[in-house]
Amino acid sequence: MTERFEHPARPDKLFSLPYAHWYAACLFLDAGHPAAVVLRLLGINAEGWRACNERYAQLHFADTDWVASAYRRDGLQAPEHDLGLFEHLTANGPTAQPIAQPFSMRHELAALRRIVEANPHIGPFADVAWIAQYLGERRMPTIRYVHDGVHVRVDGAPICDRKGIPLAGIDPLSFRQLGERWFRDDKRVYGQRETQTTLFWFVALNADPDSFKVLNERYAADKAAGYYITNLRLPTEDPGTFEVMGYDYGHGPTSRFHIERSDYARDSRKVYAFGVTIEGADPSTFQAIGDEGLYFADKDSIYFKNQPIPEADRASFTCASEAGQYLAYDKDRPYWAGKAQSISAAFERWRTYFEVRPELDGTWWHREKARQDAGQTETLEPRPLGGPFFSDGQRVLIRPRRPDDGEWVSLDHFDYASFRPIVDVFGQDRHGLRYFLPGLEAYGQEPVKGGDAASFEAIAEGWFKDNRQAYYLDSAAPMPTLAVVKADRKSFEVLGGGYARDAKGLIVEGKRKRDIADPGAVTALGHTFARMGQVLLYRGKPVVRPGKVDGGTARGVHDEVLIDASGHMLIGGRYRKPVPGLDPATFRFLNRRFAVDNDHVYALTDDALLVCHEVDRASISTDGGYAVRDRHARFHVSGSSVYRTPLAEDQGSTSNL
Repeated sequence: MTERFEHPARPDKLFSLPYAHWYAACLFLDAGHPAAVVLRLLGINAEGWRACNERYAQLHFADTDWVASAYRRDGLQAPEHDLGLFEHLTANGPTAQPIAQPFSMRHELAALRRIVEANPHIGPFADVAWIAQYLGERRMPTIRYVHDGVHVRVDGAPICDRKGIPLAGIDPLSFRQLGERWFRDDKRVYGQRETQTTLFWFVALNADPDSFKVLNERYAADKAAGYYITNLRLPTEDPGTFEVMGYDYGHGPTSRFHIERSDYARDSRKVYAFGVTIEGADPSTFQAIGDEGLYFADKDSIYFKNQPIPEADRASFTCASEAGQYLAYDKDRPYWAGKAQSISAAFERWRTYFEVRPELDGTWWHREKARQDAGQTETLEPRPLGGPFFSDGQRVLIRPRRPDDGEWVSLDHFDYASFRPIVDVFGQDRHGLRYFLPGLEAYGQEPVKGGDAASFEAIAEGWFKDNRQAYYLDSAAPMPTLAVVKADRKSFEVLGGGYARDAKGLIVEGKRKRDIADPGAVTALGHTFARMGQVLLYRGKPVVRPGKVDGGTARGVHDEVLIDASGHMLIGGRYRKPVPGLDPATFRFLNRRFAVDNDHVYALTDDALLVCHEVDRASISTDGGYAVRDRHARFHVSGSSVYRTPLAEDQGSTSNL
């Protein structure tokens, strides 16, 4: 039903430009014509343009909830059915066909844009000699392509490669859009890539423009190969069989077949995920299972995204998004994001799922329930196997870092019969070198690829090696990960903290750094900090502005804090002046967020070190990894502030320090 709304603010104030004139100005700006001249002809200044441009651009998506919400925040009606606003916007410009019923702002303005794209020389731009030829656009986010007779442009600039260099040799007159992110001219095919901050374009490798066919936003094919949007060419041994694989996504009313942005494809010989071959996958039987587009299967194996799940039982594997995101199970164990979970840790989370499905039986959950019902959890204290590993006679057990995870976590993905501890969190079973991550004990890790359990040994805190490679694992990190690096065994040495080197160069936290001028001059100053001559390093990168920090007396007291003898600091890679009253000689951290010296308590926020005058230094104690308490209150950090919560016996309310 068509509606006319009365706006709380006058439309001529908030919508001062005819929509067609605004859009013509957009095309001329996209073609690189001077903004000052375009806006002067339009009769608006830069501030006024910024104010209306976002509101007008949102009308591309007038029928969406997010646009309706944005308009309501400005005190406006949702625009999709606002015929009065449409009539105001189009009162002084070219009109499209008669308005269809029921009225749709999005549909009518799209038709109007097609008219302007065919000839933007309207209204104040009727007599300009500029060229702004519309070529096409990507819908979301909106990326509009125009040419000025010389260059193909986006947002006023020629389309460029990843280094910001304009692509040479493009013929703007024959350039056209084949799909949202695929283009061609008479000689070549082009694709559009992106990072979180940058758009860039590439020439598709050896692509044949005349046989090139877009399959979806990410895949395409010509007569000889498939193509992926990261500029990967995928030659096929069987031309004509390359195709995108879609999958059902969501269940119930939201279910839909997902293909336009699918990252999966196949030909008669191979399966591809994200443009890379999934080794060993059978294309004829490869298919999505479940409704999240994450788990896949062929006749023999189960995959999460593009990685096989080695121990998954194909016959009984079941996706279970009803139980939670990324969850699945087979008869032997539960999985999260393709990784085996601890049965003991997952049991209660899965209880509701299985209890409302009494027809299911014979799984890991039912066996664990029977074991618990039989009282087998009330056995003698597990016996030590060595290091952090224990046994209850049936499973490998460990004590979790977080008390909320229970007293014990079972490592059910380890083969109990063949397991033996090696050192620290590492062990061996019949599958190879195994490990768990402190704090993430409930999530199984695959056997270490290429690891040699027989020669595996610890060489320094956090550092390990075997006859094939070196390893780094910071067990104290909030989210520890295992890094594996190919290192030269004869020259490999640990410098301290996360720093090591070999004849090939510097290695930091298990990752090789290629741009270090003099690795031989590097001296570790703590976990993440080091000195190379007069240059300070943070996580292996030179600190650009170290301020007055004296590298000769500096020491790393936290993985984010370096302090010298005078109190000058780096927090991450940023310089901070001395905190008044802080004693560098006795300064130390109690946990991730709080530190002390002989006289004061300090809190590390996201960007500063603050003195906590309200904390009683004499009675302070840690409360987990991120908070402290004294005899009156508990203190924790959130963002850039410290918060005080009185203890039960103390009166008061939570306050911001």
